[in-house]
Amino acid sequence: MGRSLLDKLKDLERTTGVRRSSGEDAPADEVRDASPAPQARDIENDREAELADAGFQRITTPHGPVWVRDTGFDLCTSYGDRPFADFLSCDLGRLSRLAKADVAPERMVFYDVEATGLGHGGGTVPFLHAVGYFADDEFRVAQYFVPDYAAEAAVVRLLADRFGRDGSVMVTYNGKSYDWPLFVNRCVLYGLRPPEPAHLDLLHPARRLWKGVVGRMKLADVEALLGVRRDGDLPGSEAPLRYFAYVQGAPLASMEDVFAHNLRDVCTLARLALEIAEALEERRSWSHAAPHVGLATWFDAWREWESADAQFRRAVEQEDADWRARWLFSLFLKRRGQWEEACEIWFELARAYPDRPEPYVEAAKYFEHHRRDLAKALQAAEAAQARTDQGSREHGEIARRLERIRRKLERGAACQADARRLL
Repeated sequence: MGRSLLDKLKDLERTTGVRRSSGEDAPADEVRDASPAPQARDIENDREAELADAGFQRITTPHGPVWVRDTGFDLCTSYGDRPFADFLSCDLGRLSRLAKADVAPERMVFYDVEATGLGHGGGTVPFLHAVGYFADDEFRVAQYFVPDYAAEAAVVRLLADRFGRDGSVMVTYNGKSYDWPLFVNRCVLYGLRPPEPAHLDLLHPARRLWKGVVGRMKLADVEALLGVRRDGDLPGSEAPLRYFAYVQGAPLASMEDVFAHNLRDVCTLARLALEIAEALEERRSWSHAAPHVGLATWFDAWREWESADAQFRRAVEQEDADWRARWLFSLFLKRRGQWEEACEIWFELARAYPDRPEPYVEAAKYFEHHRRDLAKALQAAEAAQARTDQGSREHGEIARRLERIRRKLERGAACQADARRLL
């Protein structure tokens, strides 16, 4: 055998380390064979001997055997720069709002798959399913391995039962686009009704928070923000090749890098969920504007005005505060009726971005409808029109605004003339 999974994860073992769970630690709905794991000499099938030696345990089901390896991490174990225990003490109220479900540690199922391709069709087989969960003072990861294509049906049926528990919240990264649709299609293939757990895909909140910071949004890119390092990690794109080789007769040791990569992905899901939960609870601050803007837009949509205001102000204070951060803040102030401050930002934006007409358009609206200062409204509208291409939709809209303002000015001048004649 090659190096064990624990050797591959040595940087994960920062404090108390990792233990391989016994069959007695399995979830209540999974019944493993009662007899001790057989030694290789007692198993006729060399493949089963390899699996047993590698720590996989056999679950007997009506549809065939399922091989599972449980890895348990004490809650004091750190992954990245935080112990798993921090998740249990975190306020998950706003994360629940984001998930539109009651998010509690005991309900969460962190799910990741390794498959033979990137499609969802019948030719793409998920050969390794990892399920992370909190139980018995541990964060545990159960890895369900499909040692050959014929064994998949039993794995899918067993997982469908597990995911169908009431109150379960599926947590994935890009799972709404890939992992979960793939699993649903496998359920349909085997004539099962797919379960419908609540689903929190961390890609979407992570993108809103950190797209402007890390650029690419692969899980490995986001891990850099979490203090997670993967020295010597197998690229996920190589996992299918390892599996194909294994099915064709390569030793199970060739799959250990795949198992380690898959397990790390699930641990990262838990660490990332903690980071997003604490960000939503305003326990995080960054030297970049984008994460604060992301939080502000959530709070604005949730009508949490004070939190939205605070996050927008943090955003525009950052050195990299761009057009979007300041523009969205100005519109937030406008909706809240804070016109004077919004107008100040519009004039700042007009100076900083000489090709953008929008700040002058908003200023023209403010002076026309709220300050009733038609002269300044006319001046702002003319400045906005000068920044648009003649014949464009924006140019036409501003022209109509200018025409209306001029009519108002003419009526006002006529009224003043009539008043002077009466005197």
